[in-house]
Amino acid sequence: MYNDRMSSGPKSGKRRKPHKLGRNDPCFCGSGIKYKKCCLPKGLAPPKLTQVPQSVIDEQEQATLKRQQFLQSKGIYISLPNTIVFQGKSFLAVGNKIMWDDNPHATFHQLILRNLSQTLGQEWWDAETAKPPEDKHYIKKCYEELQGSDTRDDLDVQQVDEHTRTMLATGNTQTLMSPAFDVWLLTQKGYMPNEWLERLRDRNAYQGVRYEIGVASLFVRMGCELEFYDPSERDENGKQPKRAEFIATHTPTGNKVAVEAKSRHVDGVIHSPGTMNYRRALKGDITTLYKKALLKKTDGLPLVVFIDVNSPTETGQTVQNTQWFADVKRSFDSRPDPTPENPDKYAALFVTNFSSHYQGSDVARGGQYLFIGSMHPVYPISGGYQGEFMQKLIRATSNYGFVPPSMDNSKIAVYETPTISSKEDFINKLRKLTMPEEGDPEYERKKTESDNLVDMLVWDATQKSGGGWSNEVAAECYKQFEWLYKQP
Repeated sequence: MYNDRMSSGPKSGKRRKPHKLGRNDPCFCGSGIKYKKCCLPKGLAPPKLTQVPQSVIDEQEQATLKRQQFLQSKGIYISLPNTIVFQGKSFLAVGNKIMWDDNPHATFHQLILRNLSQTLGQEWWDAETAKPPEDKHYIKKCYEELQGSDTRDDLDVQQVDEHTRTMLATGNTQTLMSPAFDVWLLTQKGYMPNEWLERLRDRNAYQGVRYEIGVASLFVRMGCELEFYDPSERDENGKQPKRAEFIATHTPTGNKVAVEAKSRHVDGVIHSPGTMNYRRALKGDITTLYKKALLKKTDGLPLVVFIDVNSPTETGQTVQNTQWFADVKRSFDSRPDPTPENPDKYAALFVTNFSSHYQGSDVARGGQYLFIGSMHPVYPISGGYQGEFMQKLIRATSNYGFVPPSMDNSKIAVYETPTISSKEDFINKLRKLTMPEEGDPEYERKKTESDNLVDMLVWDATQKSGGGWSNEVAAECYKQFEWLYKQP
């Protein structure tokens, strides 16, 4: 299914005339590009709406709206193109190109994985295939593990229809799907520098660049435009200036920020040489990365810093109970408080732990993050930390790792989640699920465990809602926890 072929679309001797769609209208495939520059030159035309009953059109519009609302609860505020089946093939827009798969039932996940393999290139892919397991790139290892994993009993494989199944992601699968979605998203919006692609292929550079790509995708999800510094720029001494990774502009709020991303390397993890020391891996020693990030020139723009601690996590462990959180807190508590006369160089700092790779072939756990906003930044963010810009960024960050299950309106059922009407309803459902029965000889102990679980999950849902409360996010949290709790 994953034959490596990128095409501008099926060849056609006669171009089909579009029906009720102007050349300058947005393309029907959902790419956001004008029809005349997207599917029209490829011979692709929209369906004839006069042949479609109005009830079907209304149903499709409702499905699209429902999906958009769900994606916004996950921190994705932009329109994404639908997958399309045409002439027995599956199509997906990738920037100003159209990628196809000969399988008419290919899923969105399969298509973005195929796009990742095509982006890395056939030559690179073949070279990695020929290597012994210990020398293969981590991306290729994860891809090979994914093949056939839908037969595993512990991944809760569910049949959606006769052609489609869902399953829980392993740690390696999650670590593969996240950059696959990020690469597709950045390419789709035209923000994928060649330098990043070269580093993505490089074993030694992979860990750092995958985090930079992931952070960039967060800003794209919230609707920002990205601008990259000129790599050929030199200062008066002929040296390359220390710039941030990129500039992100959010037109609706008028914010323009410089963004820097750093990832902590751990011996023996993701191509890093040496042997992993588990206790050392748990630590949150980010001081050196933090200091390097503050050296970046921003030309008067607010600096937003992302640092990933790359630390193992335990099931059900909250951020406050981790070793890395204690280390980061201790480090910042020891620093002098900023003042208007001595402001912080950063406006916002996100310390993340997107480390599903530690789970390997076991079921993946969610990521973690800590947000630190300066009370006195040298260049503040417009709207403050409760404003639209920061709230969208927080929600996007808290939901990093989520990949839309489908971009096909006929499979909108995959977005169905248990209904949660309020925080109280969420708590009540959790208590009903976890509370022991009266008369249980271990009632007090189990009740304490239930109380702790409820507190932890309310905190988790609040964080994933961007610090507020979203019933949609809470419903998704409940759905995931319910399945895990019912496992034997």
